[in-house]
Amino acid sequence: MILDRFDWKKIFRSNYFELALIFFIFSYISYQNAWLSDDSFISFRVLDHLANGFGLRWNIAERVQAFTNPLLILVLSPFYYLYQNIVFWSFFSSFVWGVFAFYFLKKISVSSVSFWLGFGFLLSSRSFVDYSYSGLENSLNYLIEAIFFYLYFKKEEGSGSKLPSLVLLACLGLVSRIDFILIFMIPLFIVFVQEWKQGKINISLSSKIVLCSLPAVFWFLFSAFYYGSLLPNTYYSKTNVDDSFAQILLQGLQYYFFELKWDPIVFVFLPIVAIVRAFSRKGSGPIVTSLCFSLPYLAYIVFVGGDFMAGRFFTYVIFLLGIALVRLENLDKKEIYILGSVLIIYNIFLSSSPVHSVKQQVKQNPWILGKGEIADEKLWYYPGTGLAWYNKKDSLLPGLANKKPFFPSTEQKVFIKYNTGILGFFLPDKYIIDIVALGDPLLSRIQGKGRVGHKIRRLPSGYFESVESGENKIQDTKLKEYYDSLNILTRGEVFDSRRWELFWKFQFGSFRKYKEAYLIDEVRENKMWEEENRKKNSGINSI
Repeated sequence: MILDRFDWKKIFRSNYFELALIFFIFSYISYQNAWLSDDSFISFRVLDHLANGFGLRWNIAERVQAFTNPLLILVLSPFYYLYQNIVFWSFFSSFVWGVFAFYFLKKISVSSVSFWLGFGFLLSSRSFVDYSYSGLENSLNYLIEAIFFYLYFKKEEGSGSKLPSLVLLACLGLVSRIDFILIFMIPLFIVFVQEWKQGKINISLSSKIVLCSLPAVFWFLFSAFYYGSLLPNTYYSKTNVDDSFAQILLQGLQYYFFELKWDPIVFVFLPIVAIVRAFSRKGSGPIVTSLCFSLPYLAYIVFVGGDFMAGRFFTYVIFLLGIALVRLENLDKKEIYILGSVLIIYNIFLSSSPVHSVKQQVKQNPWILGKGEIADEKLWYYPGTGLAWYNKKDSLLPGLANKKPFFPSTEQKVFIKYNTGILGFFLPDKYIIDIVALGDPLLSRIQGKGRVGHKIRRLPSGYFESVESGENKIQDTKLKEYYDSLNILTRGEVFDSRRWELFWKFQFGSFRKYKEAYLIDEVRENKMWEEENRKKNSGINSI
């Protein structure tokens, strides 16, 4: 027989078979877990405006950076311009970035066994898998992180410097998400010191480094000129809060505790790896190194109060720990059997792990808020945006793919909303007042209170009428003057000389935050909350 002529052992041991197996496993996990978050459609609405000639804007009427992931929008924009199906491009791009991230993880690995250990660890993590998709920038950042550390750990050949390439990747990461730069700070510093001692830092190398930093420089210059702000509007909406520093720290610690019970793989598996290595009289240097590199980001999570999305802020650290595992050397058979068995047992008995179907995941982890109001975002939105449930009755994906709303058309021009992502994508030509202030330049400067990541602002009296008419009708005198200045920055001509002075005031001066009391439009607020409650009771098929 023809089959007898094949050397099956040779085939199973070949790199092609291994790569095909990796591809198959990741495809299966992806199909089961791929979803789109409501927050991702804030970026997608901006992408849709850009592709249709309205610029990088959330509401067409004003220049406001309501998104935190410029690189994602810029990378997707030419593809979306040619074929405006955001569901396809989001799932496809996330899959491609994930595949190439694992490709570079394979190149980083010191052996096939160590790779499968790291690969199995990552696919056992809910945090890592959930945000391999979601429509957010995490999957793109996995790829940037994988390439960065591939170059970092790669042995240098000749007298060349790896610093320019690392700076370029770090700057791309900075444009992708500002806080992502924290993952690269320590390794960049180490390489700089090493090359300084070797006498490599000279004018020529410094010029290359400056050139490689231009993606970040250009973006911040554009942001300052176009938006009148160096930082995204989301920075002000999430940091301009009435919480004390102690409350923020407590919320950050709660985010850690939630991660411990929600995605315990890191807290279970890595200590076991360290113990097994210790008994085998082998070091766990790569794990210690990755933890050290993660310290700035881990501290950042605490100091910003964590997040409302379960696991999201831990994804880059978890991927870095996966990189540590693929770099473990001299794994003997005993270690392989023990660690492999731990991963298999973990995934069999923990039904909420990503290898199981979403229905099984739900049984052990219902989508309720934790004490710190942290939510399992994937399981909350999966019925409407889960890839595996595309053809089900409640799926929003067909409508999102074709930009066909699930609600009847309306002549209303201005909306006041709490959840703005998917709704905003379906209403591209409408103005949405976001009371959480992610995309609202005025409300973000007013102190907010409430759930982490969802700090609600009180609606100023006359603000709705101002947006609707295009004239400043805010009733409070001081706030009205403040809004006039803000309008010059966000709605005025970009070359207006007054914008330069206002830029400094809003960035570093007295206009940075609005702390005065003001008149509140309680009638419209109450009406909005009545509509929000009605929507919860009647289902999603309403505005």
